[in-house]
Amino acid sequence: MHKPNLDEAAELSLKVISLSRPSSFSGKVEDAHHKHEELGAHVRIIAASHFLPFSISVSEETPEEPYQWKVTRRSGHTAMYAGIRSLSDNSNTGCTHVGWIGNYKDVKGEEHSCDSLSHESRTNIYKELEKHGAVPVFVDEETAHGHYEGYSKQILWPLLHYMSWNDSHPMNPAWWASYNKVNQIFAAAIGSIYTEGDIVWIHDYHLLLLPEMFGALHPKATIGLFLHSPFPSSELFRSLPARKEIIYGMLGATSIGFQTYSYARHFLSSCTRVLGLESTPTGIDNQGNMVAIGVFPIGIDARHVQERRSLPAVQAKMKNLREMFANKRIIIGRDRLDEVAGIKQKLEAFELFLEKYPEWQNNVVLIQVTQPGQSRQPRLEAKISELVTSINSNYGSLEFMPVMYHHTFLNTDEYMALLNIADLCLITVIRDGMNTGSLEYVVCQQDKHSPLLLSEFTGTAGSVSGAIQINPWGYEGVAQAIDTALRMSPEEKKVRYEQMYRHVMNHDAQYWASTVIQDLRATVLAGRSSSETPSLDIPLFVKCFKSSTRRMIMLDYDGTLTPITNIPAQALPPPEMLEALSTLCADPDNFV
Repeated sequence: MHKPNLDEAAELSLKVISLSRPSSFSGKVEDAHHKHEELGAHVRIIAASHFLPFSISVSEETPEEPYQWKVTRRSGHTAMYAGIRSLSDNSNTGCTHVGWIGNYKDVKGEEHSCDSLSHESRTNIYKELEKHGAVPVFVDEETAHGHYEGYSKQILWPLLHYMSWNDSHPMNPAWWASYNKVNQIFAAAIGSIYTEGDIVWIHDYHLLLLPEMFGALHPKATIGLFLHSPFPSSELFRSLPARKEIIYGMLGATSIGFQTYSYARHFLSSCTRVLGLESTPTGIDNQGNMVAIGVFPIGIDARHVQERRSLPAVQAKMKNLREMFANKRIIIGRDRLDEVAGIKQKLEAFELFLEKYPEWQNNVVLIQVTQPGQSRQPRLEAKISELVTSINSNYGSLEFMPVMYHHTFLNTDEYMALLNIADLCLITVIRDGMNTGSLEYVVCQQDKHSPLLLSEFTGTAGSVSGAIQINPWGYEGVAQAIDTALRMSPEEKKVRYEQMYRHVMNHDAQYWASTVIQDLRATVLAGRSSSETPSLDIPLFVKCFKSSTRRMIMLDYDGTLTPITNIPAQALPPPEMLEALSTLCADPDNFV
């Protein structure tokens, strides 16, 4: 599949606009060419995410303040950071990244809050990060904790992953205040570097109030918001006390992007049920201002993964793993220790697999790696430990354990080695935004073409067609799928793998970022962000009404004849409206 560059994407976007938004090009042909040129013109992107993709540590040359600094790449969120970084590599876009810098490390490697740093040391941070196209946001320790560890992780993250916020953690009012404050700090930080014509691209649930806050300061700004996490059904989202504030905050954007159609549909439903706003599958009418809704599945930095998997250090670890598990079929899993990761479901299905298919006993090993989740979950940890012990006791021996469970962070070389040697990747998450680990597995399987068992509740499931989709709650089905995958013929493996590989390589992080930005620019040029309905000119209407001999009167129902309500049965015209309609219908010159 051919991947369009930004010029081709601009031309494609122009064609889409001309077909779906006919009012956009009602003028001369030259106007269309002018818009095409604007789509291809250079623009600066200001990307905002909670964390910057960098960590800072004190330079050994300056053990005392004012410090000089060393900058290193931060681990995690590699797909998002790669997509943002790619915008600076394109001739049509430049990119400045705004985000919280977090704690710093001293010369001994110990972490400290930036609160106590001198003005000179902070200035040096700005100067050093400027070389990397980044602008740091400083947040005091108490506010940062309430925003991130509190409201973001204890309230929003569980809710967005279909866990009621009340079940996860009791609400602390100070968390909401911190969440507001951090979003305001980001708005000020972006405003300090913003110039008219820049595009502001905001990422994920940590900054959902930012679009409205920044838009209030800069009404003409083009603002994109992308939600990397799932968005729950309106029935669940309505349980959030700050539901209206969160939705209005998001609707301050020009365009909002989601990972899948179902997440976008849930958001549209919430806008209608919570705020009573009218919507279409592609947009929301927010008090006369149309906010575009789009679906943009994220990809990974596939070429970087390709390069990394072939490094000598990775090859050496692969050799060690092959020797350790000689003559064994290897199933791998790597997840965060969260309820939504489905680790418990995976282990129970694997135990059933060994029971139902005894021929695989002593011939298959599940290597399950977990890393710390959003919060400590001792009950889940205890249950997983109990399951691992049960499986190894019933189906293992002194010489061999069918489950190798590691609760630790893997370094990148070890992770790549596991992805390369696996005979099967088993992903049983019960709710996930995209699950980029499955995409990394595909890139690393260029030699073996091993199958991928993928939960249907991942965002990836809708796009990686060559994977075997599973319902993690159906243990028998998962057990059967494991057996099927391990017995799969080389021919079927290759066919399935080629489908997955083409998709991953053609829809990488760079493609995702450029597509989102071009769609956002096309939305602005099409005028969707300023399609406010003009007020009725009553004197002109009365004059035309009286001078006409035949009249066709077309009236909308919701919001015109009746107020918009959350309960459809209550949307009834008031008595005075019914009387006015009766009067209009009684006139034989009127067709209502």
